[in-house]
Amino acid sequence: MERDSLGAFLYILTSGLILGVAIALVFPLKLVYFGVLFLFILALLAFGALYRQKYLLLGAILCAALMLGFIRADFFLFKESQETIATFASTSMVTVVGTIVNDPAVSGTHLQANVSVTSVNGNAASGVVLAFLPPQTSLVYGQQVAIGGVLEAPTSFVGDNGNTFDYPTYLRAQGVSMLLNRANLNSVQPAPFSIHGFLFSIKHYFDASIERVLPEPDASLLEGILLGQRKGLPAALTAAFVIAGLIHIVILSGYSMSVVSQGILTALQFLPRRWQMLLAGICMIAFVVMTGAAATTVRACAMAIIALVARYGHRSALAMRSLFVVAAAMVLYNPVLILGDASFFTSVLATFGLIVFSPSIEQLLWRVPQKYEMRSIITSTIAVQIFALPALLYFTGTVSFLSVPANLLVLPLLPFIMIFGLLTGVVGFISSALAFVPAVVTDLLLKWILLVVHVVQLIPYSSATLTQFPLWFAIALYIPLTMLAIFLYRKDLKN
Repeated sequence: MERDSLGAFLYILTSGLILGVAIALVFPLKLVYFGVLFLFILALLAFGALYRQKYLLLGAILCAALMLGFIRADFFLFKESQETIATFASTSMVTVVGTIVNDPAVSGTHLQANVSVTSVNGNAASGVVLAFLPPQTSLVYGQQVAIGGVLEAPTSFVGDNGNTFDYPTYLRAQGVSMLLNRANLNSVQPAPFSIHGFLFSIKHYFDASIERVLPEPDASLLEGILLGQRKGLPAALTAAFVIAGLIHIVILSGYSMSVVSQGILTALQFLPRRWQMLLAGICMIAFVVMTGAAATTVRACAMAIIALVARYGHRSALAMRSLFVVAAAMVLYNPVLILGDASFFTSVLATFGLIVFSPSIEQLLWRVPQKYEMRSIITSTIAVQIFALPALLYFTGTVSFLSVPANLLVLPLLPFIMIFGLLTGVVGFISSALAFVPAVVTDLLLKWILLVVHVVQLIPYSSATLTQFPLWFAIALYIPLTMLAIFLYRKDLKN
Protein backbone atom coordinates (compact mmCIF):
# COMPACT_ATOMS: atom_id res chain seq x y z
CA MET A 1 0.00 0.00 0.00
CA GLU A 2 2.83 2.38 0.86
CA ARG A 3 4.43 1.70 -2.53
CA ASP A 4 1.08 2.33 -4.28
CA SER A 5 0.75 5.64 -2.41
CA LEU A 6 4.30 6.64 -3.34
CA GLY A 7 3.66 5.80 -6.99
CA ALA A 8 0.39 7.75 -7.02
CA PHE A 9 2.12 10.72 -5.37
CA LEU A 10 4.97 10.74 -7.94
CA TYR A 11 2.69 10.32 -10.95
CA ILE A 12 0.32 13.07 -9.86
CA LEU A 13 3.12 15.42 -8.82
CA THR A 14 5.15 15.05 -12.04
CA SER A 15 2.08 15.06 -14.31
CA GLY A 16 0.79 18.19 -12.58
CA LEU A 17 4.14 19.95 -12.98
CA ILE A 18 4.31 19.16 -16.70
CA LEU A 19 0.65 20.07 -17.27
CA GLY A 20 1.04 23.30 -15.30
CA VAL A 21 4.02 24.37 -17.42
CA ALA A 22 2.18 23.52 -20.65
CA ILE A 23 -1.00 25.42 -19.64
CA ALA A 24 0.92 28.50 -18.52
CA LEU A 25 2.96 28.60 -21.74
CA VAL A 26 -0.09 28.28 -23.99
CA PHE A 27 -2.39 30.44 -21.87
CA PRO A 28 -0.27 32.92 -19.85
CA LEU A 29 -1.99 33.29 -16.45
CA LYS A 30 -2.62 36.34 -14.31
CA LEU A 31 -1.43 36.55 -10.71
CA VAL A 32 -4.99 36.32 -9.38
CA TYR A 33 -5.31 32.75 -10.65
CA PHE A 34 -2.38 31.69 -8.47
CA GLY A 35 -4.20 33.07 -5.42
CA VAL A 36 -7.43 31.25 -6.26
CA LEU A 37 -5.58 27.99 -6.85
CA PHE A 38 -3.66 28.39 -3.59
CA LEU A 39 -6.90 28.84 -1.63
CA PHE A 40 -8.38 25.79 -3.36
CA ILE A 41 -5.33 23.73 -2.33
CA LEU A 42 -5.78 24.83 1.29
CA ALA A 43 -9.45 23.82 1.18
CA LEU A 44 -8.66 20.38 -0.22
CA LEU A 45 -5.94 19.83 2.36
CA ALA A 46 -8.32 20.83 5.16
CA PHE A 47 -11.08 18.47 3.96
CA GLY A 48 -8.58 15.69 3.34
CA ALA A 49 -7.11 15.98 6.83
CA LEU A 50 -10.53 16.28 8.44
CA TYR A 51 -12.12 13.30 6.72
CA ARG A 52 -8.88 11.38 5.97
CA GLN A 53 -9.74 11.16 2.31
CA LYS A 54 -6.81 9.97 0.22
CA TYR A 55 -8.24 11.31 -3.04
CA LEU A 56 -8.73 14.80 -1.63
CA LEU A 57 -5.08 14.82 -0.54
CA LEU A 58 -4.00 13.65 -4.00
CA GLY A 59 -6.20 16.37 -5.50
CA ALA A 60 -4.41 18.93 -3.33
CA ILE A 61 -1.04 17.56 -4.53
CA LEU A 62 -2.20 17.88 -8.14
CA CYS A 63 -3.29 21.48 -7.61
CA ALA A 64 0.00 22.31 -5.84
CA ALA A 65 1.95 20.74 -8.71
CA LEU A 66 -0.07 22.74 -11.24
CA MET A 67 0.68 25.92 -9.34
CA LEU A 68 4.41 25.12 -9.22
CA GLY A 69 4.30 24.47 -12.98
CA PHE A 70 2.54 27.82 -13.49
CA ILE A 71 5.20 29.59 -11.43
CA ARG A 72 8.10 27.92 -13.30
CA ALA A 73 6.57 28.87 -16.65
CA ASP A 74 5.90 32.40 -15.39
CA PHE A 75 9.57 32.82 -14.43
CA PHE A 76 10.57 31.55 -17.86
CA LEU A 77 8.19 33.94 -19.64
CA PHE A 78 9.41 36.83 -17.49
CA LYS A 79 13.02 36.06 -18.41
CA GLU A 80 12.06 35.95 -22.09
CA SER A 81 10.26 39.29 -21.79
CA GLN A 82 13.52 40.90 -20.63
CA GLU A 83 15.25 40.08 -23.92
CA THR A 84 15.60 43.12 -26.16
CA ILE A 85 17.27 41.63 -29.22
CA ALA A 86 14.01 41.56 -31.24
CA THR A 87 13.80 45.36 -31.16
CA PHE A 88 16.92 45.56 -33.34
CA ALA A 89 15.50 43.48 -36.21
CA SER A 90 16.33 45.11 -39.53
CA THR A 91 16.69 44.40 -43.22
CA SER A 92 20.05 46.20 -43.22
CA MET A 93 23.34 44.90 -41.86
CA VAL A 94 23.99 45.16 -38.12
CA THR A 95 26.97 44.28 -35.92
CA VAL A 96 26.24 41.89 -33.06
CA VAL A 97 28.67 41.49 -30.15
CA GLY A 98 28.35 38.54 -27.79
CA THR A 99 29.58 35.13 -26.61
CA ILE A 100 29.35 31.74 -28.35
CA VAL A 101 27.13 29.58 -26.10
CA ASN A 102 26.98 26.31 -28.05
CA ASP A 103 29.34 24.07 -29.95
CA PRO A 104 29.31 25.61 -33.46
CA ALA A 105 28.80 23.03 -36.18
CA VAL A 106 28.55 22.97 -39.96
CA SER A 107 25.04 22.15 -41.18
CA GLY A 108 24.36 22.25 -44.89
CA THR A 109 26.25 25.19 -46.35
CA HIS A 110 26.67 27.19 -43.12
CA LEU A 111 28.43 27.14 -39.79
CA GLN A 112 25.69 27.62 -37.21
CA ALA A 113 26.56 29.27 -33.90
CA ASN A 114 24.38 30.48 -31.02
CA VAL A 115 25.50 33.90 -29.77
CA SER A 116 24.43 35.36 -26.44
CA VAL A 117 24.21 39.03 -27.37
CA THR A 118 25.52 41.94 -25.28
CA SER A 119 25.19 44.72 -27.85
CA VAL A 120 23.90 45.52 -31.34
CA ASN A 121 25.53 48.40 -33.23
CA GLY A 122 27.02 49.57 -29.94
CA ASN A 123 23.66 49.59 -28.10
CA ALA A 124 23.11 47.28 -25.12
CA ALA A 125 20.99 44.26 -26.01
CA SER A 126 20.11 40.84 -24.58
CA GLY A 127 19.00 37.54 -26.06
CA VAL A 128 20.44 34.69 -28.13
CA VAL A 129 20.74 34.70 -31.92
CA LEU A 130 21.49 31.86 -34.31
CA ALA A 131 24.18 33.08 -36.71
CA PHE A 132 24.61 31.50 -40.17
CA LEU A 133 28.28 31.94 -41.08
CA PRO A 134 30.42 30.68 -43.99
CA PRO A 135 31.32 26.99 -43.47
CA GLN A 136 35.05 27.68 -43.30
CA THR A 137 34.62 29.97 -40.26
CA SER A 138 36.38 28.69 -37.14
CA LEU A 139 34.63 29.30 -33.81
CA VAL A 140 34.56 27.51 -30.45
CA TYR A 141 32.44 27.64 -27.32
CA GLY A 142 33.02 30.65 -25.06
CA GLN A 143 34.66 32.98 -27.59
CA GLN A 144 33.80 36.69 -27.56
CA VAL A 145 32.83 37.66 -31.11
CA ALA A 146 31.64 40.56 -33.24
CA ILE A 147 29.54 39.37 -36.19
CA GLY A 148 27.92 41.35 -38.96
CA GLY A 149 24.68 40.21 -40.55
CA VAL A 150 20.97 40.74 -41.10
CA LEU A 151 18.96 40.32 -37.90
CA GLU A 152 15.59 38.68 -38.60
CA ALA A 153 12.85 36.84 -36.72
CA PRO A 154 12.44 33.11 -37.54
CA THR A 155 9.27 32.06 -39.34
CA SER A 156 7.34 28.81 -39.66
CA PHE A 157 7.45 26.81 -42.89
CA VAL A 158 5.78 23.77 -44.45
CA GLY A 159 7.85 20.59 -44.06
CA ASP A 160 8.21 17.64 -46.40
CA ASN A 161 5.30 15.87 -44.69
CA GLY A 162 2.92 18.74 -45.43
CA ASN A 163 2.69 19.88 -41.81
CA THR A 164 3.68 23.38 -40.78
CA PHE A 165 6.98 23.29 -38.89
CA ASP A 166 6.96 25.74 -36.00
CA TYR A 167 10.53 26.92 -36.46
CA PRO A 168 10.30 29.77 -33.90
CA THR A 169 9.21 27.37 -31.15
CA TYR A 170 11.87 24.84 -32.17
CA LEU A 171 14.55 27.53 -31.79
CA ARG A 172 12.91 28.81 -28.62
CA ALA A 173 13.50 25.38 -27.04
CA GLN A 174 17.21 25.98 -27.68
CA GLY A 175 17.05 29.45 -26.14
CA VAL A 176 17.25 31.19 -29.54
CA SER A 177 14.87 34.04 -30.41
CA MET A 178 16.38 35.64 -33.56
CA LEU A 179 18.39 34.74 -36.67
CA LEU A 180 21.51 36.47 -37.98
CA ASN A 181 21.51 35.70 -41.69
CA ARG A 182 24.31 36.37 -44.23
CA ALA A 183 26.65 36.67 -41.27
CA ASN A 184 30.40 37.21 -41.36
CA LEU A 185 32.91 37.21 -38.53
CA ASN A 186 34.36 40.67 -37.88
CA SER A 187 36.50 39.93 -34.81
CA VAL A 188 37.05 37.20 -32.25
CA GLN A 189 38.77 36.89 -28.88
CA PRO A 190 40.16 33.68 -27.31
CA ALA A 191 37.77 31.71 -25.14
CA PRO A 192 38.50 31.42 -21.40
CA PHE A 193 38.79 27.92 -19.95
CA SER A 194 35.49 26.19 -19.14
CA ILE A 195 34.34 22.62 -18.57
CA HIS A 196 32.00 22.76 -21.56
CA GLY A 197 34.71 24.16 -23.77
CA PHE A 198 37.12 21.45 -22.63
CA LEU A 199 34.59 18.68 -23.38
CA PHE A 200 33.78 20.16 -26.78
CA SER A 201 37.48 20.37 -27.65
CA ILE A 202 37.88 16.65 -26.86
CA LYS A 203 34.94 15.93 -29.14
CA HIS A 204 36.51 17.98 -31.94
CA TYR A 205 39.82 16.12 -31.65
CA PHE A 206 37.87 12.87 -31.69
CA ASP A 207 35.97 13.97 -34.83
CA ALA A 208 39.22 14.91 -36.57
CA SER A 209 40.76 11.57 -35.63
CA ILE A 210 37.83 9.65 -37.16
CA GLU A 211 37.80 11.78 -40.31
CA ARG A 212 41.50 11.13 -40.88
CA VAL A 213 41.15 7.35 -41.00
CA LEU A 214 37.64 6.75 -42.38
CA PRO A 215 36.17 7.75 -45.77
CA GLU A 216 32.86 9.54 -46.26
CA PRO A 217 30.00 8.95 -45.65
CA ASP A 218 31.29 6.29 -43.22
CA ALA A 219 33.02 8.86 -40.99
CA SER A 220 29.88 11.02 -40.76
CA LEU A 221 27.76 7.94 -40.07
CA LEU A 222 30.06 6.93 -37.20
CA GLU A 223 29.92 10.48 -35.80
CA GLY A 224 26.14 10.27 -35.93
CA ILE A 225 26.12 6.92 -34.11
CA LEU A 226 28.63 8.00 -31.47
CA LEU A 227 27.85 11.69 -31.07
CA GLY A 228 24.36 12.18 -32.48
CA GLN A 229 25.51 14.69 -35.10
CA ARG A 230 24.48 14.54 -38.76
CA LYS A 231 26.60 17.38 -40.11
CA GLY A 232 28.21 15.35 -42.92
CA LEU A 233 25.40 12.99 -43.86
CA PRO A 234 23.79 13.87 -47.23
CA ALA A 235 20.07 14.66 -47.07
CA ALA A 236 19.31 11.68 -49.35
CA LEU A 237 21.13 9.28 -47.00
CA THR A 238 19.33 10.69 -43.96
CA ALA A 239 16.01 10.16 -45.77
CA ALA A 240 17.05 6.56 -46.52
CA PHE A 241 17.65 5.94 -42.80
CA VAL A 242 14.13 7.25 -42.08
CA ILE A 243 12.65 4.92 -44.70
CA ALA A 244 14.53 1.94 -43.21
CA GLY A 245 13.37 2.81 -39.68
CA LEU A 246 16.99 3.21 -38.57
CA ILE A 247 17.20 6.97 -38.08
CA HIS A 248 17.35 6.42 -34.31
CA ILE A 249 20.91 5.07 -34.56
CA VAL A 250 22.10 8.25 -36.32
CA ILE A 251 20.63 10.72 -33.83
CA LEU A 252 21.90 8.88 -30.73
CA SER A 253 18.46 8.10 -29.30
CA GLY A 254 17.74 6.49 -25.97
CA TYR A 255 16.73 3.35 -27.86
CA SER A 256 20.09 3.01 -29.62
CA MET A 257 21.92 3.63 -26.33
CA SER A 258 19.79 0.95 -24.66
CA VAL A 259 20.88 -1.46 -27.41
CA VAL A 260 24.50 -0.65 -26.57
CA SER A 261 23.77 -1.28 -22.89
CA GLN A 262 22.37 -4.67 -23.89
CA GLY A 263 25.69 -5.46 -25.57
CA ILE A 264 27.60 -4.37 -22.45
CA LEU A 265 25.40 -6.58 -20.27
CA THR A 266 25.97 -9.51 -22.59
CA ALA A 267 29.74 -9.01 -22.35
CA LEU A 268 29.51 -8.87 -18.54
CA GLN A 269 27.37 -11.98 -18.06
CA PHE A 270 30.04 -13.56 -15.86
CA LEU A 271 29.28 -10.92 -13.17
CA PRO A 272 26.26 -10.75 -10.83
CA ARG A 273 23.26 -8.92 -12.36
CA ARG A 274 23.62 -5.93 -10.02
CA TRP A 275 27.24 -5.40 -11.07
CA GLN A 276 26.32 -5.82 -14.72
CA MET A 277 23.74 -3.04 -14.53
CA LEU A 278 25.98 -0.78 -12.46
CA LEU A 279 28.92 -1.08 -14.87
CA ALA A 280 26.63 -0.62 -17.90
CA GLY A 281 25.28 2.60 -16.36
CA ILE A 282 28.81 3.86 -15.57
CA CYS A 283 29.93 3.12 -19.15
CA MET A 284 27.02 5.11 -20.60
CA ILE A 285 27.61 8.08 -18.27
CA ALA A 286 31.34 8.05 -19.10
CA PHE A 287 30.44 8.00 -22.79
CA VAL A 288 28.16 11.04 -22.37
CA VAL A 289 30.88 13.01 -20.60
CA MET A 290 33.51 12.05 -23.16
CA THR A 291 31.34 13.14 -26.11
CA GLY A 292 30.66 16.63 -24.74
CA ALA A 293 27.58 16.11 -22.55
CA ALA A 294 25.23 17.77 -25.04
CA ALA A 295 21.59 18.04 -23.98
CA THR A 296 20.39 15.42 -26.50
CA THR A 297 23.10 12.98 -25.40
CA VAL A 298 22.23 13.43 -21.72
CA ARG A 299 18.56 12.86 -22.54
CA ALA A 300 19.36 9.71 -24.53
CA CYS A 301 21.50 8.40 -21.66
CA ALA A 302 18.74 9.05 -19.11
CA MET A 303 16.16 7.23 -21.25
CA ALA A 304 18.56 4.33 -21.86
CA ILE A 305 19.23 3.89 -18.14
CA ILE A 306 15.47 3.85 -17.46
CA ALA A 307 14.99 1.23 -20.19
CA LEU A 308 17.87 -0.74 -18.68
CA VAL A 309 16.12 -0.83 -15.31
CA ALA A 310 12.86 -1.93 -16.91
CA ARG A 311 14.22 -4.62 -19.24
CA TYR A 312 17.00 -6.18 -17.20
CA GLY A 313 16.18 -5.20 -13.65
CA HIS A 314 12.57 -6.35 -14.11
CA ARG A 315 11.53 -3.25 -12.17
CA SER A 316 8.79 -1.81 -14.35
CA ALA A 317 7.33 0.28 -11.51
CA LEU A 318 10.71 1.84 -10.69
CA ALA A 319 11.43 2.49 -14.38
CA MET A 320 8.02 4.11 -14.89
CA ARG A 321 8.43 6.40 -11.89
CA SER A 322 11.93 7.29 -13.03
CA LEU A 323 10.60 8.16 -16.50
CA PHE A 324 7.99 10.53 -15.05
CA VAL A 325 10.54 12.16 -12.74
CA VAL A 326 13.13 12.60 -15.51
CA ALA A 327 10.54 13.99 -17.94
CA ALA A 328 9.30 16.48 -15.33
CA ALA A 329 12.88 17.51 -14.48
CA MET A 330 13.63 18.15 -18.17
CA VAL A 331 10.50 20.27 -18.57
CA LEU A 332 11.25 22.28 -15.42
CA TYR A 333 14.82 22.86 -16.63
CA ASN A 334 13.66 23.91 -20.11
CA PRO A 335 9.88 24.56 -20.20
CA VAL A 336 9.69 25.05 -23.98
CA LEU A 337 10.53 21.37 -24.53
CA ILE A 338 6.86 20.67 -23.91
CA LEU A 339 5.93 22.79 -26.94
CA GLY A 340 8.54 22.41 -29.63
CA ASP A 341 11.05 19.60 -29.18
CA ALA A 342 10.17 16.54 -31.27
CA SER A 343 13.10 14.51 -29.93
CA PHE A 344 11.88 15.07 -26.35
CA PHE A 345 8.41 13.77 -27.15
CA THR A 346 9.58 10.78 -29.17
CA SER A 347 12.22 9.82 -26.54
CA VAL A 348 9.70 9.90 -23.70
CA LEU A 349 6.99 8.08 -25.69
CA ALA A 350 9.43 5.44 -26.98
CA THR A 351 10.74 4.74 -23.46
CA PHE A 352 7.17 4.56 -22.13
CA GLY A 353 6.29 2.03 -24.85
CA LEU A 354 9.42 0.01 -24.06
CA ILE A 355 8.47 -0.22 -20.38
CA VAL A 356 4.80 -1.01 -20.89
CA PHE A 357 4.63 -3.23 -23.99
CA SER A 358 7.90 -5.20 -23.81
CA PRO A 359 6.78 -7.87 -21.27
CA SER A 360 3.61 -8.78 -23.21
CA ILE A 361 5.34 -8.75 -26.61
CA GLU A 362 8.20 -10.89 -25.31
CA GLN A 363 5.69 -13.49 -24.12
CA LEU A 364 4.12 -13.59 -27.58
CA LEU A 365 7.56 -14.04 -29.17
CA TRP A 366 8.66 -16.92 -26.92
CA ARG A 367 9.46 -19.04 -29.99
CA VAL A 368 12.03 -16.50 -31.24
CA PRO A 369 15.51 -17.56 -30.07
CA GLN A 370 17.31 -15.31 -27.60
CA LYS A 371 20.64 -15.99 -29.30
CA TYR A 372 22.42 -12.78 -30.37
CA GLU A 373 19.69 -10.84 -28.51
CA MET A 374 17.26 -11.53 -31.39
CA ARG A 375 14.15 -11.72 -29.19
CA SER A 376 15.12 -8.63 -27.22
CA ILE A 377 15.77 -6.59 -30.35
CA ILE A 378 12.48 -7.58 -32.01
CA THR A 379 10.59 -6.99 -28.75
CA SER A 380 12.16 -3.58 -28.19
CA THR A 381 11.65 -2.46 -31.80
CA ILE A 382 7.96 -3.37 -31.81
CA ALA A 383 7.33 -1.94 -28.32
CA VAL A 384 9.01 1.37 -29.18
CA GLN A 385 7.21 1.77 -32.49
CA ILE A 386 3.75 0.96 -31.09
CA PHE A 387 3.67 3.94 -28.76
CA ALA A 388 5.92 6.34 -30.69
CA LEU A 389 4.26 5.79 -34.10
CA PRO A 390 1.53 8.50 -33.91
CA ALA A 391 4.10 11.09 -32.82
CA LEU A 392 6.55 9.99 -35.53
CA LEU A 393 3.79 10.22 -38.15
CA TYR A 394 2.98 13.75 -37.02
CA PHE A 395 6.59 14.92 -36.91
CA THR A 396 8.01 13.08 -39.94
CA GLY A 397 4.99 11.70 -41.84
CA THR A 398 6.94 8.51 -42.69
CA VAL A 399 6.14 4.97 -41.56
CA SER A 400 8.58 2.13 -42.30
CA PHE A 401 7.11 -1.31 -42.96
CA LEU A 402 10.50 -3.05 -42.87
CA SER A 403 11.89 -1.48 -39.71
CA VAL A 404 11.79 -4.74 -37.73
CA PRO A 405 13.96 -6.81 -40.14
CA ALA A 406 16.20 -3.78 -40.76
CA ASN A 407 16.76 -3.31 -37.02
CA LEU A 408 17.31 -7.04 -36.60
CA LEU A 409 20.09 -6.92 -39.23
CA VAL A 410 21.76 -3.82 -37.77
CA LEU A 411 21.25 -3.51 -34.01
CA PRO A 412 23.22 -6.62 -32.92
CA LEU A 413 26.28 -4.98 -34.50
CA LEU A 414 25.75 -1.56 -32.87
CA PRO A 415 27.71 -2.30 -29.66
CA PHE A 416 30.67 -3.53 -31.74
CA ILE A 417 30.49 -0.43 -33.97
CA MET A 418 30.56 1.85 -30.94
CA ILE A 419 33.40 -0.07 -29.27
CA PHE A 420 35.59 -0.27 -32.38
CA GLY A 421 34.57 3.27 -33.39
CA LEU A 422 35.66 4.64 -30.01
CA LEU A 423 38.89 2.63 -30.27
CA THR A 424 39.50 4.03 -33.75
CA GLY A 425 39.04 7.62 -32.61
CA VAL A 426 41.08 7.26 -29.42
CA VAL A 427 44.00 5.39 -31.03
CA GLY A 428 43.83 7.85 -33.94
CA PHE A 429 44.86 10.56 -31.47
CA ILE A 430 48.24 8.84 -31.28
CA SER A 431 48.73 7.55 -34.80
CA SER A 432 46.58 6.95 -37.87
CA ALA A 433 48.68 3.87 -38.66
CA LEU A 434 47.95 2.32 -35.26
CA ALA A 435 44.24 2.98 -35.79
CA PHE A 436 44.27 1.04 -39.07
CA VAL A 437 43.04 -2.31 -37.67
CA PRO A 438 40.10 -1.01 -35.61
CA ALA A 439 39.29 1.39 -38.47
CA VAL A 440 39.01 -1.49 -40.95
CA VAL A 441 36.67 -3.42 -38.65
CA THR A 442 34.59 -0.29 -38.00
CA ASP A 443 34.39 0.55 -41.69
CA LEU A 444 33.22 -2.94 -42.64
CA LEU A 445 30.47 -2.78 -40.03
CA LEU A 446 29.42 0.70 -41.19
CA LYS A 447 29.29 -0.45 -44.82
CA TRP A 448 26.97 -3.27 -43.74
CA ILE A 449 24.59 -0.70 -42.24
CA LEU A 450 24.71 1.37 -45.43
CA LEU A 451 24.03 -1.75 -47.50
CA VAL A 452 20.98 -2.64 -45.39
CA VAL A 453 19.66 0.93 -45.64
CA HIS A 454 20.08 1.11 -49.41
CA VAL A 455 18.52 -2.34 -49.99
CA VAL A 456 15.47 -1.47 -47.85
CA GLN A 457 15.12 1.83 -49.70
CA LEU A 458 15.10 0.01 -53.06
CA ILE A 459 12.36 -2.44 -52.03
CA PRO A 460 8.99 -1.26 -53.39
CA TYR A 461 6.44 -0.15 -50.76
CA SER A 462 8.99 -0.45 -47.93
CA SER A 463 7.58 2.75 -46.46
CA ALA A 464 4.72 5.20 -46.80
CA THR A 465 4.61 8.96 -46.43
CA LEU A 466 1.47 10.49 -45.00
CA THR A 467 1.26 14.18 -45.83
CA GLN A 468 -0.47 16.56 -43.45
CA PHE A 469 -0.94 14.05 -40.64
CA PRO A 470 -3.14 16.14 -38.27
CA LEU A 471 -2.23 16.72 -34.63
CA TRP A 472 -5.77 16.01 -33.43
CA PHE A 473 -5.66 12.56 -35.05
CA ALA A 474 -2.32 11.76 -33.38
CA ILE A 475 -3.82 12.77 -30.01
CA ALA A 476 -6.95 10.69 -30.71
CA LEU A 477 -4.79 7.62 -31.42
CA TYR A 478 -3.11 7.99 -28.04
CA ILE A 479 -6.40 7.64 -26.15
CA PRO A 480 -6.88 3.88 -26.87
CA LEU A 481 -3.12 3.31 -26.83
CA THR A 482 -2.86 4.82 -23.35
CA MET A 483 -5.81 2.76 -22.10
CA LEU A 484 -4.15 -0.41 -23.45
CA ALA A 485 -0.84 0.63 -21.91
CA ILE A 486 -2.40 1.16 -18.46
CA PHE A 487 -4.12 -2.25 -18.67
CA LEU A 488 -0.92 -4.07 -19.65
CA TYR A 489 1.16 -2.18 -17.09
CA ARG A 490 -1.19 -3.12 -14.24
CA LYS A 491 -1.27 -6.69 -15.45
CA ASP A 492 2.54 -6.81 -15.49
CA LEU A 493 2.75 -5.41 -11.94
CA LYS A 494 0.33 -8.07 -10.67
CA ASN A 495 2.45 -10.80 -12.20
